[in-house]
Amino acid sequence: MTLFYLIGPSILAFISALVIATYSWKRSKLVSGIVLLWAMFAIIVGRISFFNDSANWQSGDWAGFMIFGILSFSPAIFLVLASRYLGKFKLFLRDIPIFVIVLSQIYRVGGIFLLIAYTQGLLPLSIGLISGVLDIFVAISSVFLGIYLRNNQYKAPKLVIAWATISLLDFVWAVLVIFMSFLGIVSINPAPIQMGNPPLLVISLFAMPLSIFVSVYIIERTLKNMNLKK
Repeated sequence: MTLFYLIGPSILAFISALVIATYSWKRSKLVSGIVLLWAMFAIIVGRISFFNDSANWQSGDWAGFMIFGILSFSPAIFLVLASRYLGKFKLFLRDIPIFVIVLSQIYRVGGIFLLIAYTQGLLPLSIGLISGVLDIFVAISSVFLGIYLRNNQYKAPKLVIAWATISLLDFVWAVLVIFMSFLGIVSINPAPIQMGNPPLLVISLFAMPLSIFVSVYIIERTLKNMNLKK
């Protein structure tokens, strides 16, 4: 495996967190600190292998799978709830233009690491190729959509919702594949085990939950604005 593949996800997580923290610093030092700590946690924990076999699930993988699931989805659930019920966090998000939130998804270019894993036979087509391509599509399109929204963040709301929905469905697809594979509902070779092992684990712990939250938040905020205009 190349050095780029081995350290790339961690470097991307660190750079993404640093950019977000820098942008957020004047608005909320607390948010900046949490983002940096979250990224460092993901990078450190991302060095741990939750699963022993690299191609097939083992009977003793239940504990690792449960911990992997909790660590991967808890941040997204917390952020969604915080964006709805924590006043200071709601105000913090409200002050950020939609186009900036859209542009934050540039880090989804990390889908290249899924493609690399697929070409090396470490991930199945359903995750390595499909999710990898979708991630890169979201990353590239976020640049064009962000620029398009810069002068009027609430124009083309249906386009914004469609984009965020595609972004979200990418994760829904990946999660379904991983769960169905683990439960033995579908037979996939190799099994998508590497999403829970280094170096891709850092993507599951940081990039994925953050992107899930961003997608949900953009959809909710855009729908709310559309209803206000009615």
